[in-house]
Amino acid sequence: MAARKVDNLLEQALVIAQSSGRSHQARIGSLLRLAARTFGLASASLFVPDPTEPILTQRYLAGASGIAQRCAIPFDIGCAGRAASQRFDVFCTHSELHPEERGGAEATGYHSLPVLDGDDRLVGVLVLGSADASLSPESLALCRKLLPVFSLTLAALAAAEQTQASGRTMALLSGLGHLLGSPSAAGTLLPRIARLCTGSGLAGLAVIRLTPNGRSRGRVFKSCQSGFRQDLEALLDAEQKLSACALAAGATRTDQVVPAGAVYRALSAPLGSNGSTMGAITLFGGPDLLSPEQVDAAETVARLLSGTLAEAICKERVASLDSENEKKLKELSLLYRLSNTMLSTIKLNKLIHLTLTALTSGPTPFFDRAMLFLTNERSGSLVGMLGVTTETSPPLSIPQGGGEDILSSRWDITEDEMAAQRDSDFCRKVQGKRLQLDGTLNIASQAVLEKRLIYIPDEAVIGADPATAPRTALAASPLIAHGQTVGVVLVDNALTQSPIAQEHLRFLQLFTNQAGMAIENSMLYNKIEDANRQLSEAQESLLQKERLAAIGEMAAGIAHELKGPLVSIGGFAGRLARKLPKESTEWGHADLIVREVVRLEGILSEILLFSKKTTLCYTRCNMVDVVKESLAVVTPPLEEKQIRITTKFPRQHQVLLGDSQQLKQVFINIILNSLDAMGSGGELMVQVLSCELDGKEAVAVKIADTGGGIPLEQLNSIFTPFFTTKESGTGLGLPIANRIITNHGGKIQITNQPGQGVEFRIVLPKHW
Repeated sequence: MAARKVDNLLEQALVIAQSSGRSHQARIGSLLRLAARTFGLASASLFVPDPTEPILTQRYLAGASGIAQRCAIPFDIGCAGRAASQRFDVFCTHSELHPEERGGAEATGYHSLPVLDGDDRLVGVLVLGSADASLSPESLALCRKLLPVFSLTLAALAAAEQTQASGRTMALLSGLGHLLGSPSAAGTLLPRIARLCTGSGLAGLAVIRLTPNGRSRGRVFKSCQSGFRQDLEALLDAEQKLSACALAAGATRTDQVVPAGAVYRALSAPLGSNGSTMGAITLFGGPDLLSPEQVDAAETVARLLSGTLAEAICKERVASLDSENEKKLKELSLLYRLSNTMLSTIKLNKLIHLTLTALTSGPTPFFDRAMLFLTNERSGSLVGMLGVTTETSPPLSIPQGGGEDILSSRWDITEDEMAAQRDSDFCRKVQGKRLQLDGTLNIASQAVLEKRLIYIPDEAVIGADPATAPRTALAASPLIAHGQTVGVVLVDNALTQSPIAQEHLRFLQLFTNQAGMAIENSMLYNKIEDANRQLSEAQESLLQKERLAAIGEMAAGIAHELKGPLVSIGGFAGRLARKLPKESTEWGHADLIVREVVRLEGILSEILLFSKKTTLCYTRCNMVDVVKESLAVVTPPLEEKQIRITTKFPRQHQVLLGDSQQLKQVFINIILNSLDAMGSGGELMVQVLSCELDGKEAVAVKIADTGGGIPLEQLNSIFTPFFTTKESGTGLGLPIANRIITNHGGKIQITNQPGQGVEFRIVLPKHW
């Protein structure tokens, strides 16, 4: 009967172990239920050891439908651990069990039977829980008959798992080859590879960590199965340490992680190529992760990934270099075109317009607004010259015949476009600005004084109320030529409120370096033109003076030759008039000859006086007395024309060194001119006052009339010799007066009011 029972049990066990329609895990569950049912057990469990570590990591229960549970029972601990370590049967009570050995059923005694394969290797531990204190020897002997069946089933399970692992590895490598064969950026490729590692079953958690380098920060890409999420934080902490060890050693490193009692196997392989380290790939999984096949698969993934990363990095570097080279080529081309443009004109106004328009024009301008200030060293300030915006900057055109060749092309701007820029409200605000040359007050002065570009990421908008103005980035770059700062260019993005890019700042600095030289050359050219014009005017003036001197010498000679005969004619005519009766016609003719001779003698005297070099006899003169004596000489004709005289003299004496007789002649000439201009019934105002001339003490004499002023077309000719509007004038009165005052180191200033009158202001230094 006993032999029949054994045969029936083994037959049933073999049928279960060889059933093809069920998984190996389900067969193990059925075998456990068969044992529990046959021997009336409270529980039946099968523990599977780790292939590399002395620990039991999987547990199959009779009532769990063949689903393996994870556990971590070290050898020598608990009933199953002691049986695994000692390789023979172990009996223990409930209190001696490891916590993970205890099931739902309460049994009083537990028997652990080691399961060995044909090579006497431990492949599992069968733990039987009985309600009685212990199983009978017959029952234990019968249970031992089932151990080979469990061994065969576990061997079949291991073979199936190895086959599945090989299939997963092949699928992993196939998927990896497909991913690596398609060109993708690292940010897209690495997350896919991490998901491929977890999706293929190679690992439950895959982490790819890239080391930081000079071009980018370190990045981490990960993929995690749902069963690993509860311990994800602890696993990531372990990953950092393990990957650091792998990178330091330059070889694959393995470890065991036990967060909250669960056991995970970890493997980290470095990613590198040609001696350079790029990062590490770390995998977390179950016991089979560290099998030779899985380790080989993980290292294969690491090698392929290293090669792909190296290739991707090379491509990125090549693409970056291409981009940088293309950007530099465009920048150099633009600067070359700007250089051609700046060299195409020497007109400072046009050059300034081209400079600022180039910074704010085009579909993608460098800046929203640009302002140019030139340095005024005398006043110690920066003077606003021009301000343009993207709204007032027209597209820079290429002049006709310029062509598209970058080596010969240049930009141009029309007069109408420049006028429109000058008429804008923003330009008027900039032109009304005077910035004190103090580096503590504004960044424009700071850039000029320090001779470097200044960038402030957040600054109040220029020309707006500081209390309510929006704030925007602002940059100032000095215009430097031959070591001297001639001005500064200010730029901002006040319209779009966008930040200023670093490449735009670099371009601004390169641009202003060229613009500074061009503006300096233009200013020097303008100075040369002014000097040349002044030289031409001086040369013309010298020629005119030479001509006038020749005319003067000739006039003096003629006047000297005529004066003798006129004296004779006048004398004989006078003698003849005295002998003739006054009522006779002959007396009238003789008297006319006498009067005309007197007039001609006066003209000849003025010509001789103007033509000869005068000599000053310096004495201490009281200017009030000189003016009063001059008025006394001209009083009769003033009274005759009923001209009212208003005088204002200071109480203090206004004394200076001068020739009183020549000064008296000056005042007489000017007063007589006013007398002729006013006719009858005018008003003459004469005032003497103290003043300054070129920072020195001086005396001023004002002579103002109501004669209607000087016509504007004649104003520039009143001091020209022989220019007169009088029928009987010589045109030498004012030129003589001007020369006398000039010889005294003074000036004659004229305030003309057409239709009202004119004021002559004679200023003479007291000491010179």
